[in-house]
Amino acid sequence: MNFTTNAGGFRGVPPRAIHERQLDDDMVLVQRAAAASHVVGQRLEATRVNAPIIIALGGVLVTLIGHGRAIMSVVGVASFLLSALWLKSKAARTAKEGAILQEMFDTALFDLPWRSTVASDRIPEQDVRLLARKLPVGGEKDGRITGGWYDPTAGVHHPYDVFISQEQNLAWDARLRRRYSRFVAGVSAAWIVLGVVICLIVPNVTLLDTLLSFFVPSLAAFQIAYEIWSGQRKVADEREHLGKVVLAELRNARPGPIPEDEWHRLRGVARDVQDGVFRTRLEPTRVPEWFYKRFRDDDERDFGDTAEGHRVRLAEHTTPPT
Repeated sequence: MNFTTNAGGFRGVPPRAIHERQLDDDMVLVQRAAAASHVVGQRLEATRVNAPIIIALGGVLVTLIGHGRAIMSVVGVASFLLSALWLKSKAARTAKEGAILQEMFDTALFDLPWRSTVASDRIPEQDVRLLARKLPVGGEKDGRITGGWYDPTAGVHHPYDVFISQEQNLAWDARLRRRYSRFVAGVSAAWIVLGVVICLIVPNVTLLDTLLSFFVPSLAAFQIAYEIWSGQRKVADEREHLGKVVLAELRNARPGPIPEDEWHRLRGVARDVQDGVFRTRLEPTRVPEWFYKRFRDDDERDFGDTAEGHRVRLAEHTTPPT
């Protein structure tokens, strides 16, 4: 397994396109490791989200029955501290591991130089293999890997082939994260309204009772909701900005050979965009699997069609790849 890249970069049309090379054994291995790390991150995020939700629901019950308010307040504060101090830091470490693994995959696949000043050191091969074994072979996530993530770039000169893949990655993820941030904001607003309604309609429940038994147990949930909302919006903003940079290069592109000076400039832009992609992957808040699946088919079709449009326009030949 070799994750080093050609210091000179591909010249002309690569002998094998990105969508073909991503299925090489070493590429699949590192993708499996990255996917296994991502699963750990999703589980941490689910723990951070689900535990406060259960406590918050308990707060509703306590508010309605009028017993156990002091205990629920203590549990709510404890949950808030556990989430903010321990789970958050563990999620951040897992996000960094996954980001480095994905960077190893992208830089090797795109034939871009590794920047240790940005991504630190590569994860050792033995650790990559250990992580990869944790992903069930033949499972749903493994099927996405062996089915290929990046769409065809056959016939497109390097590094325009890289821009097509980067644009697909950036636009899809930005849309997904923007959509999820709106969902979280809507659920949070509905929860606040529920607390106010309970305060108004439940007999013998004062504002102080509602604060202690409903909103204090919800502190951790509100804190996490804010982190998710702000984190997803931050990533979406940066990815949308990077996507505009890439899209501008693709719109100005022409099929055929690229002059030497322009080739070097484009390689630099692609490498700088990859730095931005890596930064966004360090964000520990994740989009849950069920939410991703809800929109996957439509998104896959939308961004696959866009990628194919770029490929057809920039390819030296327009025969669809087999």
